[in-house]
Amino acid sequence: MKKLRVIFLACSLLIAIMAFFWLNHPDYSPGAPGENDASAYKGLQITGISEKGNLFFNDDETQLADVRTSVFAEETRLRSDDQTAWEFFFEGVLFSVLPGGGIHYTPQTRELILENGEFYWSKKLGRPNIEISLLKAGNIFRLPTSGRIRLKDRMLEIWNYSGQVDLDYNGKPFHLQELQYLKIMGGLRYSPVALFPPPPSISPENETIPLINLNDTLIQFKWKNVRGAGNYLLKLYPSPLRDNILSRKMVAGNSIVLDILPYIEYDELYWEVAAFDETRSIESVPSRMGIIKISSSMLKKGMTAPPPKIEVSSLSVSGNMVLIKGSTDANAQLSIEGIPIKLDNDGRFIHTISYKSIGIKGIIFRAMAPSGLETVLKKQVTIFEE
Repeated sequence: MKKLRVIFLACSLLIAIMAFFWLNHPDYSPGAPGENDASAYKGLQITGISEKGNLFFNDDETQLADVRTSVFAEETRLRSDDQTAWEFFFEGVLFSVLPGGGIHYTPQTRELILENGEFYWSKKLGRPNIEISLLKAGNIFRLPTSGRIRLKDRMLEIWNYSGQVDLDYNGKPFHLQELQYLKIMGGLRYSPVALFPPPPSISPENETIPLINLNDTLIQFKWKNVRGAGNYLLKLYPSPLRDNILSRKMVAGNSIVLDILPYIEYDELYWEVAAFDETRSIESVPSRMGIIKISSSMLKKGMTAPPPKIEVSSLSVSGNMVLIKGSTDANAQLSIEGIPIKLDNDGRFIHTISYKSIGIKGIIFRAMAPSGLETVLKKQVTIFEE
């Protein structure tokens, strides 16, 4: 009887400890490799796959892979179609594979080959000297902390975000420092190029919005400038796996207003922004991902926002000078005779035009909404000889 009481007390204590742990760690899942999970060191584990598309064991997409039941105990090739992004753990490194990517894994030798496609990676465990191969066996790549790789035909691109890259490619050694980019195409080798660091702050970073009126879909995306960068590339996705890119915008400056009305079928939208080197057409390191959660929507799918309004309240002629006053939607981009016009917070503007000749002059106004809809307005004035 005494022994049963001791066992009962021990079990009660164990249950209390477990309950305390779960209350304080509600997001913990024993099935997902964590930063201190030694199982993430071993083998290949599929950890995520996008909703659209499929994963296959072969190039001709006839052998569908069921990643929920697949045990990679034999030599395996995995391919995704052009709609499917996925992610996997290998030796404590989390890889994100964009649609169309493929790998080759041999469990007996624990060899991983990235054969084609685009990959992002990030070390989740502090194990050093993790090696994989690129394109084929023998092209040894020692993984730094984080970065991005694009493999296509005989072209290789490496974005090294953090750490040092050591690569033996076709028998030639390559080394990259942190924040460097390298391109190898055929037998051509280009010199490493410096990358900008990621924008340190973004907005909205994690925001929930209800969509009731059409103007609710106009979202201002902002970020802190990166020193030396003037242009930025913003990308919008339906999931954190970067599948099925919804919008890709080049921005001169550190903010832009976008209309998310075409994407309200998704409950969540993910976005990132990176400084862009237009001279070399190279993206730098992206910011952390921002999330926009749509809590509710009273807008119908397929609705379109109205085009922006242009109101010209005054056209004053004085000699060869015309003073123009007016207003448009505050989020629109306005130009007069091809010249971008700055708006105040309410969408009002003032602009002057100087003419070198007399006669009837046509003035063209163009306003572009974030949705892409455009309004064109033409006004006429007469310039008389003074």
